[in-house]
Amino acid sequence: MKINSKYTKALLLSPVIFLISCADMSETNEDALAWDATNYTMYNEFMTCTAGDKYSQEALNEAIASWRGIDKPESMLGAWGYATVTNDETSFNNWWELSWSSKEEADAEWQEWLASEEAAAWGEKYSSVLQCDGENREGYEFLFPYNPYAFGDTPEDGSFSASFSPCTLNEGKSQEDFSNALIQYNSWLDNIDQSQTNGFYAYGIYFPDDAAADEDFWFANFHENLETMSEGNSLWEETGGDAKIQMEAATTCSTPEISNGQVFFDPGDPDFS
Repeated sequence: MKINSKYTKALLLSPVIFLISCADMSETNEDALAWDATNYTMYNEFMTCTAGDKYSQEALNEAIASWRGIDKPESMLGAWGYATVTNDETSFNNWWELSWSSKEEADAEWQEWLASEEAAAWGEKYSSVLQCDGENREGYEFLFPYNPYAFGDTPEDGSFSASFSPCTLNEGKSQEDFSNALIQYNSWLDNIDQSQTNGFYAYGIYFPDDAAADEDFWFANFHENLETMSEGNSLWEETGGDAKIQMEAATTCSTPEISNGQVFFDPGDPDFS
């Protein structure tokens, strides 16, 4: 059963209200920013990228630092890179994610980028390091159904690990069933014994812009590293209880794509490197 995109925000409205009702909105500015992130629909795009013959971590760092130095529009909310650790047969092994305030802003800024001489010069200079397929980028509506800072900040060096699972609603299940499952998942997160966790964790839901996509949504888990990801998965298997039962009754998710991630651009720290 497909999730109609016009119901995306409504689907997650209940978890957001649940979270905000539990929050003390008089807390620090950082907390306020966290709740803003939770209650915000972003438009995120993924590009597949292929490493060139001069690719190395050092060369990639130089290319990203140079890209970061090009003026960014206010509508760009962030950018991240992913290097997959999942064995597959594809010819690319990297992803570049861009987050925007809306699809309209994203499309407009892409037109600006394609017409920019500075952008063209950057692309030519680093074409032997990394080539990304911007023309065939995939768009998604993205939401954080839970405070992304609840388990702390990402590491100072901007590194993290991510798993992306393609999911569908089970036969006979509705958007409301998925919404209720997320409420239970959020409640499970609220009640985790903090002594059993280690490091940053957040999760997000990606709803594909393509109505013909096989999946209804992608469930993304973001962890401090691959080790804490494994620990988190084990904790869910061992203690998920009713929340796990309800989630699996509402949705079916396939094997995740697992990657090591890196912050490419943070508007709160534009000179991050």
